Amino acid sequence: MSDPSIFSANSRIFTPASPIEAENLLRPIFDRSEDADAQEVREAVREILYDVRTKGDAGVLKWASSLDGFSGDEKAFAIDPERLPVAWNSLPGNVREAFQEAKKRICDYHVSALSLLHDHLPSPGKAGFRLTPLERVGIYVPGGTAAYPSTVLMTALVAKVAGVKNIVGVTPARNGEVPPSILAAFHLSGVTEVIGIGGVQAIGALAFGTESVMRVDKIVGPGNRFVAEAKRQVFGLVDIDMIAGPTEVVIIADETANPRWVAADLLAQAEHDTRSSAILLTDSLVLAKETAREMDEMLGSLPRSAIATESISRYGYLMVVGGMDEALRLSDRIAPEHLELHVVQPMTLVPRLAHAGAIFIGESSAEVFGDYMYGPSHVLPTSGSARFSSPVSVETFMKRTSLIRGFGSPEEQESMVRMTALLARLEGLEGHARSALQRACLNDKETI
Repeated sequence: MSDPSIFSANSRIFTPASPIEAENLLRPIFDRSEDADAQEVREAVREILYDVRTKGDAGVLKWASSLDGFSGDEKAFAIDPERLPVAWNSLPGNVREAFQEAKKRICDYHVSALSLLHDHLPSPGKAGFRLTPLERVGIYVPGGTAAYPSTVLMTALVAKVAGVKNIVGVTPARNGEVPPSILAAFHLSGVTEVIGIGGVQAIGALAFGTESVMRVDKIVGPGNRFVAEAKRQVFGLVDIDMIAGPTEVVIIADETANPRWVAADLLAQAEHDTRSSAILLTDSLVLAKETAREMDEMLGSLPRSAIATESISRYGYLMVVGGMDEALRLSDRIAPEHLELHVVQPMTLVPRLAHAGAIFIGESSAEVFGDYMYGPSHVLPTSGSARFSSPVSVETFMKRTSLIRGFGSPEEQESMVRMTALLARLEGLEGHARSALQRACLNDKETI
């Protein structure tokens, strides 16, 4: 691990001579999900999931005890619902006030999003669709190097707005204890079923069901690489929101940007995890150097400086590019989870950007506001998956059913019968053709 006392962010300033060189320098970012440990992680996850699937609670207990120091039997998995309001009342008043404001903003945003979604009822000859909330959802809340009550709000509240009736929270109980802030967040979100287990064994319990844990329809929430791999392996048996990788931020900045703000925002991301990435793309070498100086100064007093330093030394970049066009191109190539725009006219860049989980427009819109307060869920696509996937939202907790209703006229029905039978026979499916022909006054052997 890099030594914070001798590390300098200046070592992470890069001035690529060409777009190809820039992409080659960023190769460690693109390859993070397939490092030397990836196969070992897959095999370890497979073993734990097998135990949970075949042994139920006994399998969960085995791994919760060995990995998380869980003590007790399977009867101790469930957190007593009465502990949730106690945890809420134990929080300082100003913390409760901040939680309540966050809840208001999250609910307001997603209620507004829900208002744009409507069933489309069918009419004769015209198909429609229906949107239905999922019945039972599992919310995974990580508990590794830090506690994340914000993740509870950013997932459980969204599920509630979407209309999910049964929500179960899972989070690791370290030595039998779940942080009060997490229990308080579940209480504020209206979730009363909380299971004090985490890791791969929790994902397995939600996906397969055990004697004491009822299986769910979908698992939502971030976690470490083992949790992400577990979600990958159970997908299909249950739905998942996404396969989340390490968190990441890209900041596009010009010479007018405040280097202290840029440095603070980069370190805010880097302190999450040693595999987090924090990238500045700028056309100003002066800004890159000033940002590096500010980062060095801030690292000295950052409580999680060891984590942030390791992250920056491996996956941090202060990259000076030839202009804003190149910065935009590289950002879309990365497809970051978070994208900040520290430029004179940030709104002019938004239409030119195709791939990002969330875009923070203007230097006052720090990514950390999105983590806690702004409203949209902070559970976002990572590792380039913003090219094809979306943040957690009310749609995450709903499913669409197609509705098909008859025909508008006898002539339309006759035409549909003939063409359906024709295409079915083209594919060699005579039974399909005959099913269609039953709806017309034709001999099912008739030549179409």
